[in-house]
Amino acid sequence: MLLAACSGAGGDPGADATPSVSASPGRSAAAVSVKVATAEEVKSAVEGRISAHEERFGSGANSPCSTASAEMFTQDCGAAARATGADASFSLTQIRGREGFATLRSTAQRIRTAAVAYQHLGCATNPAKAAIRQACQEPAAVLAQGFSDLRDGANLGLAGK
Repeated sequence: MLLAACSGAGGDPGADATPSVSASPGRSAAAVSVKVATAEEVKSAVEGRISAHEERFGSGANSPCSTASAEMFTQDCGAAARATGADASFSLTQIRGREGFATLRSTAQRIRTAAVAYQHLGCATNPAKAAIRQACQEPAAVLAQGFSDLRDGANLGLAGK
């Protein structure tokens, strides 16, 4: 009985059903189409950029910036950090002034912050101080996942997130 009251089923036979997204007032099919086309354009541009870098540097556990990698404190991770940071900046440029990319925006900002921190700390120069090595762990971990996180953010842009 409660389910029927909440869903509108079994109630007043003349009651209107909940309108669909495409039938919502103020949201025309053309506007939805433009948003989808924009999201696909952004996804394609971001994907093209990150795929080349991901192929070169790897991602996740295969990244030189992985916290389990012997390369985390080398120029190999430094180069990957610069590429990941550049891809994050590129992503932000692609979505500047556009709605519906909250996940990509926050992800790209987090990655840029990590890339700057990694460089600022001098992580790629094999720092000797334990405190600096420890401080390098967090930005390196973010950078190791950077390419796949940017891809996920671009994909979620298709859903308006």
